[in-house]
Amino acid sequence: MALKLEVDPSAAAEMLEDGPQASKGPFGKGGALEWVAIISDALSAVTLTALHAFDDKAVQDSSKNLQVLWSRATLAHAGDLKDDIAYELLPESTRGVVKNGWFDGLAPFLEWVQARTEWLDQGTEAFLSSPACADGADCQIVILGAGFDTRSIRYQREGLQIFEVDLPDTIAAKTVVQERYKASKPETRLPTRVGWDLNDCEDASLIDHLEERHGFVRGRPTLFISEAVLFYVNPQAIANLYNEIFTYGQSAEAMYCFTDSMRPFVGGPFADEAKRFFRQQDVQLLSHTSRWSGAVQFVHAVAMTPKHAIPEGQPSLLQHVKPIVEAPVNSYAPERRVNLETAPSFNNTWYAIAYESELQTDAPYATRLFGEPITLLRAANGDLTCRCRPGQGEAPVEYVVRSHQDLIWIWRGAPTTADERLLPTHPTPEATHSVETILDYGCDWKYIVENNLDTPHLYWLHDGSIPPIESLGCSRKNVGSIGLRFFKDDIGIGHIGKTSKKVTKVVRYDAPNVVRHGGVSGFSEEFNIIPIGPHRTRVLLRQRFPKGPILSTLLQLPFTAAILQYLVRQWNYQIGLEDYSVMQGQAHNIDDFGAPNWQGLSTGDDLIVKFWKWKSAAFEVDRIDSEYFTRWDGSTFEPADTAAAGAPARQGEAWGGRMPTPANDIDYLKEGYLQSSPVADYPPINYRRYQREQDIWSLGEKLRGFAPNLGIASVLGASSGLIAASVAGSSLAKTVDLVSGSGL
Repeated sequence: MALKLEVDPSAAAEMLEDGPQASKGPFGKGGALEWVAIISDALSAVTLTALHAFDDKAVQDSSKNLQVLWSRATLAHAGDLKDDIAYELLPESTRGVVKNGWFDGLAPFLEWVQARTEWLDQGTEAFLSSPACADGADCQIVILGAGFDTRSIRYQREGLQIFEVDLPDTIAAKTVVQERYKASKPETRLPTRVGWDLNDCEDASLIDHLEERHGFVRGRPTLFISEAVLFYVNPQAIANLYNEIFTYGQSAEAMYCFTDSMRPFVGGPFADEAKRFFRQQDVQLLSHTSRWSGAVQFVHAVAMTPKHAIPEGQPSLLQHVKPIVEAPVNSYAPERRVNLETAPSFNNTWYAIAYESELQTDAPYATRLFGEPITLLRAANGDLTCRCRPGQGEAPVEYVVRSHQDLIWIWRGAPTTADERLLPTHPTPEATHSVETILDYGCDWKYIVENNLDTPHLYWLHDGSIPPIESLGCSRKNVGSIGLRFFKDDIGIGHIGKTSKKVTKVVRYDAPNVVRHGGVSGFSEEFNIIPIGPHRTRVLLRQRFPKGPILSTLLQLPFTAAILQYLVRQWNYQIGLEDYSVMQGQAHNIDDFGAPNWQGLSTGDDLIVKFWKWKSAAFEVDRIDSEYFTRWDGSTFEPADTAAAGAPARQGEAWGGRMPTPANDIDYLKEGYLQSSPVADYPPINYRRYQREQDIWSLGEKLRGFAPNLGIASVLGASSGLIAASVAGSSLAKTVDLVSGSGL
């Protein structure tokens, strides 16, 4: 039995106070960039008014609400969306603007419209192809906040009744547009248009209204679509509406496709929260993703309708839709993979060992993994090979190697068992801009894993040394306000919590050697921590920035990507250097003096203990005493046998435009850092180049009268933090600009 939804008074008050403007962040009312939103709205209004200057009066009055219709027509013309009706609904006198491609340059900024349209189309097609609707059977679709959507015309057929619900003024304008279309195509079946303010659901029943006045039939299979409209509906009305449509699914088959806010009932971006909510309503969540910190939930769900309400012998709607859509993954980080729930082991898993950008055609790339020399080679035709030569006189051993999402991965296990489903995969890499950084450490990999799992160290060690960290409130004075909750998602284990500035922070450990950081803003970072050998570790750090309109525009300008890359890397080098000395001291105490890995535990240490226990369990499963100089099949080799296994390759200069390092700039390093692959070209081991830039910048600051302790990483880190904040804010601003302009 579904639970009756009750509204938390404090959550309702917050929503009512903030309203749709809350989604705009700095672009909303009172925000620092409110003027940008005002100018954007004004330009849109002027443009659309001109395009509809000779249109019907009702349409003219609704011209701003037509943004999404023009967006869909533009996307369809650019080949990015299947919607041949949107263009036909535009005023004939101004269609040439789209036909001539004048708006095609805007297509990259309309991704939000494209994504939500495709999601809802997928759900509509799954519903209509079900046994409940097959062969012209009677079924219904209710579109909440229909605006100038074209779905009712695109999916018209006998036996299907579509109800488009929106504000009376919007419905009046849409009536003109749709009737004009029908006049040119008389065979068109138009929807039932319903003028209704969803806020009226606070005191009245929408389904009763549809039944009594518009021909809605209770008991028929029904698809409920909610598209970017609930931003504008008060919480109690949302609660009553949800109660109605979810209860309907207990007496008839029902499906729910949302690309909408679900606050105050689902506020975060993670699937587990959405799963719990729908389960309480006797609804099964079948597919899920989210946008903008959970401000918009993308949902495919089907009611768990009792068997007596389904025709005997007919497969249920739930059974039909479930295999069609992608099952929701409960992942607190963007990257996900199949989790086979295997015992802890260093084997039968993929290891990232290089960036795609590091490899050059026909040029060997030498590195190591757990002390084993590895040589990568990319042929002229793009084929990759990976060979290991553990000792002189032995035949080369080939490893399975794959290029996946700009990283080179090798499978540490029997070649026949290589499972590409286990490759970590970001679902939408095209929606982000990534910055790649390489860090070389002269300490063991396990201490770097522990360091990156330790959220409190941001407060104690870094103490706001970088403005973005300071902006999160990560300073020693706030260490008492740390709140962390352990989680186990479908991929790994980790912590989720709030910083003192109420910013959600996620840390996840993906065994054996990957740590991921993220939150709800869309920014994320992954640390592929490569055990080169004892006391030698290379980290492939990749940070993803969400592409909003501002960042997307800037990236089209020359040098923007290079500047952003430089800023972020300087920040990473600064943090790496601050961590390095602490990790070396920790390794000295544990490895040399025999100190315990942990003793007295404090906030966040539970996750670190789980890592150390995982490592011990992996030793038992793999039957090894050390992870080094041991192959996946259990055979071992002597470190001395690998000394001459291939000349070390200098990757620093080959990694185009990254961090060229003159040969004489690394002469000060230990011999082992130079004579074994890969050469330690990068900070924090090779800190010289970074140090010079820091000194030069600090001198310039002194000359200009700035604070003498403010270094380049601090200044540039602040810039990158501001960029990240503006990108996240601009994404939300664009979203609300589009939905507010569409009348949805």
